[in-house]
Amino acid sequence: MIIDFKFKNYMSFADECNFTMLANKDKTHEENLIVEGKERISKTRIIYGANASGKSSFIEAMLFVSKFIENSNSLLEKTPIGVVPFKFCNDCFNKPSEFSITFIKDGLKYTYKFSCTRERVIDERLDIYYSAKPTMVFNRTNTNNYEFNKDAKLLNELKDRNLENKLFLVTSASWNYEKTKPAVDYLVNTIMVAMNIEWQWKTNLDKIYANNEVESYKEFCLKILNNADISISDFKMDSKRIIDASNGSDLLKELIRVMAKEDSDSATRLENSNVYDFVTFHDIKNGETSERYSLNLTEESLGTVQMFKYTPLLYYVFKEGRVLFVDELDKSLHPLMVEYLVKLFLDKDINKNNAQLIANTHDTNLLDLDIFRRDDIWFTERDYNTGKTELYSLAEFSPRKSENIEKAYLLGRFGAIPYIKGA
Repeated sequence: MIIDFKFKNYMSFADECNFTMLANKDKTHEENLIVEGKERISKTRIIYGANASGKSSFIEAMLFVSKFIENSNSLLEKTPIGVVPFKFCNDCFNKPSEFSITFIKDGLKYTYKFSCTRERVIDERLDIYYSAKPTMVFNRTNTNNYEFNKDAKLLNELKDRNLENKLFLVTSASWNYEKTKPAVDYLVNTIMVAMNIEWQWKTNLDKIYANNEVESYKEFCLKILNNADISISDFKMDSKRIIDASNGSDLLKELIRVMAKEDSDSATRLENSNVYDFVTFHDIKNGETSERYSLNLTEESLGTVQMFKYTPLLYYVFKEGRVLFVDELDKSLHPLMVEYLVKLFLDKDINKNNAQLIANTHDTNLLDLDIFRRDDIWFTERDYNTGKTELYSLAEFSPRKSENIEKAYLLGRFGAIPYIKGA
């Protein structure tokens, strides 16, 4: 589970952004916390802000970290790193962007941090907490200077295989170094960032088919949908390859071969990519009897389709105790449906493996202290004179437990709203 995430000089965040899942001393909704040793960790964080205030930039910062780690080994020498520094300041644009994340995996706490420009990784460090005091695994400074606590002979050999634009965390893990492999696994596979539900929907359906989990997924999906008052009695799903190179034309085979030379990962994904067809079934009562009717998923409402597309993500999020970052949680969904999605993470019968949700939304219906703790609600405010985004918690305002938070927010007490001038 994530404890905190910090970053600086990325997109609209010029100054350091400090985001934490640690609970403060507030004793409300203790049932919504995960207790790990002495740590009290929240399961949910919801972020509000005006349009273009930096809510999506926050989610994209985590996406960058996860994808940089996932793709580090595929970078060739001199390949640019896809980092996006703050652009409204010449000094910032030429300085490194910095990232730090603290998390718990298999009972051990890790802190991983790095800084980079588009050309190279500048600094990088991994600490593991075997006790209250961190133990340094490696510390990389000025791109090519390395310090190791243990296993120096092995790690010195591995650093010589690293490139300036690659993360040593990933290089060492790819050579099966036991102390860095868990961190890479967590940051790539446990953290799930949904900037685009469509892509995550398909990715997780691929996994469901590959793991022969279709029936288990169907049972989960129907339970989630029916509890949300979506009256689908059953559904069937079919999978077929978009491109079948084995039976395709010579031109198609040559296209994939040429792609593989430039980007083997993309070529493999294209060759193995599937498309899914869904048919939903509805049992409609007619007097004493009922009759079953079918619809293509495309004939369902936008809200039903959106909920359907969430279910493969949620299947693995809850099954594997993942951390889900979502941009625009409320897209195409009724406010009560958004509330239902959030409450799934607070339901101990559903969320048995301590999954976490970090999402941004415009749905003010969730601004309710009967649902959330005060440190669960966060805001982004952008200074339009400087272009800089600031992230801060509702807890900083110390609202009363009985206060109508939604009304106070819309009246501007906490900032993070658009200030609309008269027509």
